[in-house]
Amino acid sequence: MNAARQSLAREDLKLGWFRDYRQVRRQFAAVLQSGNALKSTIQSVVARQAAALDQKAEAVRRRLRVLDDLTLSLVERGQARSRLTRASLALDEAESLIEAGRFEAGQATLDKASALAADAERAVLALISRYLDPAQVRSWKVAAEETIAESRARGVTVLIVSKLERRLAVYRNGRLYRTYDVGLGFNGLADKRYAGDNATPEGRYTILRKIPSSLYYKALLINYPNDEDRRWFAREKARGAIPRNASIGGDVEIHGGGEDSLTRGCVSLDNDKMDELYDLVSVGTPVTIIGTLESENYVIKAIRDN
Repeated sequence: MNAARQSLAREDLKLGWFRDYRQVRRQFAAVLQSGNALKSTIQSVVARQAAALDQKAEAVRRRLRVLDDLTLSLVERGQARSRLTRASLALDEAESLIEAGRFEAGQATLDKASALAADAERAVLALISRYLDPAQVRSWKVAAEETIAESRARGVTVLIVSKLERRLAVYRNGRLYRTYDVGLGFNGLADKRYAGDNATPEGRYTILRKIPSSLYYKALLINYPNDEDRRWFAREKARGAIPRNASIGGDVEIHGGGEDSLTRGCVSLDNDKMDELYDLVSVGTPVTIIGTLESENYVIKAIRDN
């Protein structure tokens, strides 16, 4: 371009009849040709950069969708949900920057979104780490199998609550009789440690009392804490694993009010299902609460596949 301008300036200094712009035209034509080639190259580079960043953004978006579904199904309202919200906002910003062609800023913001998604995933894994432990899952299965065997041997009705699957199963004479979808509290997947932790206890219990009218429709009070719970609580408190001023808690029920009722460590059902269950059981009915029966549960599959 500079050479073409200099040639033009030299020709313009000449007297009119001595001017020859053929060389100037060739030079400016070459400039246009080079410019078009450069434009095409830049457009190609920009398209590749945009496509690569769009692909990365879509991968982060897929990861966020999986984690969002998991945290909602796990009723997680802590660190994971907080990180996911921030990651989603960062991803929206990154996609806007990429669309505007601000690739460097878009990449930096995309990295931020990806890091927040990774933090959320670690929080989810910490929440459900016990459910990924084969030995723990085997122990839960043994507890369930022993309860079913008791139903068969004694000819009685028993209940098995599987927390991860949000399912309550009724067995009669060792045979599956009914299943109900249930809800848990905000920290329901955790094993109860002390009063106020919103966790649902795990273990073998019995129905202590049938309550025909309660805050949450009908209710079945179980005998939490049992002797094993008290021994564990005393041992953990002695070693400092539980706050000194914490109590063991109680009043854990299977009650109505709906699957999404604001329960704080109990197990909830829709009222029509609670009516059925209430009539099926009696005081003394065994209730076994476990984490999961499935070693290949949907949480493991979702994390592995994504």
